[in-house]
Amino acid sequence: MNGAVEQMRRFMEPRSIAVVGVTRETGPTAFNIVQHLRNKGYQGQVFPVHPALETLLGLKAYPSVDALPAGIDLAVVSTPRNTVPVLLEKCAARGIKAAVVIAQGFADADDEGKRLQAEIARVVQQTGLRVMGPNTFGVANAFLNLSTALPPLPLGRSPIAIICQTGFFFVGLARTCFGKVIDLGNACDVDFADSLEYLEHDPDIKVIALHIEGLRGGKRFFEVARRVANKKPLVALKTGRSERGARAAASHTGSMAGRYQAYAAAFRQAGIVQVEDVEELEDVCQAFVRLPPLRGKRLGVTSWAGSTAVMSVDACEKHGIGLRASPRSRPPKCAVWEHQRGCRQKTLLTYGVTLVWLLSTPASSNRA
Repeated sequence: MNGAVEQMRRFMEPRSIAVVGVTRETGPTAFNIVQHLRNKGYQGQVFPVHPALETLLGLKAYPSVDALPAGIDLAVVSTPRNTVPVLLEKCAARGIKAAVVIAQGFADADDEGKRLQAEIARVVQQTGLRVMGPNTFGVANAFLNLSTALPPLPLGRSPIAIICQTGFFFVGLARTCFGKVIDLGNACDVDFADSLEYLEHDPDIKVIALHIEGLRGGKRFFEVARRVANKKPLVALKTGRSERGARAAASHTGSMAGRYQAYAAAFRQAGIVQVEDVEELEDVCQAFVRLPPLRGKRLGVTSWAGSTAVMSVDACEKHGIGLRASPRSRPPKCAVWEHQRGCRQKTLLTYGVTLVWLLSTPASSNRA
């Protein structure tokens, strides 16, 4: 594995976590990350950092980052924005190699926020510390009972992962809990390419969803995506597509949304499946989990109504998929089931005979 993958493992598979700026409040509405980690069953070591506490939930608390033991895998920093750059320098000095910055108000806010985010980038460059965020919920790994999100959100061991720029997807979708979530936030350091390289080698994950407001390092991203798409389906929801949407993206994560047409063309070239909304994102990801990829470009269509068959043909033509047989070819008559046995059995027999006929049709009768 390359260096980026090993660095990402500190975020996604940490053996120890320091929570810097943890609240002393506990309970379901406390937004206490230490409590969430314990409640979910995270098995690694947890080090609360709070200047006024000696213990928290039975764990020893540390008054400052300087007092932490050396070599902790991950720091989760949840403090006011003006304190973040100095705290990250101290994390690096204690041998911490990875940090999630939850605080908002950086490039997503104002000129002072942009200056502070530039300071974070300087710390990264000078120390080698990898930073996710700022303006992020961080990560979730249901396979390790890990979540760095402030709210107590559900986890589900799904083979679908998502790399996103919002905490929204930690909640999951109507029928989907994501097995792994990487919220890049403002993405001042760790980016989509880093995250894709980690998930490329992840045996728990079969499908990768992407929510993209804007990209930096687009060339590397598309090089990595082209490689990963040959191994696992990539499904992308690009937001900030309209002029107003692009302005909203700039205020949300400080992202420059870019020209939508350029993104769409690059997605096609890289083999990324693009979707239009959250509902389609879920449908396509679930389809990839349940259905094997096509081994060719021909399909057979069988339908209980001619109109739905026409819809299917239109969809095939739109996406360059040929049909298994010519519309002039027809299967043998199948209405041989006794009527009193019921419509459902008759329909099942019809479908079954039709499928056998489609699979046995000689290649010479195909329409490419």
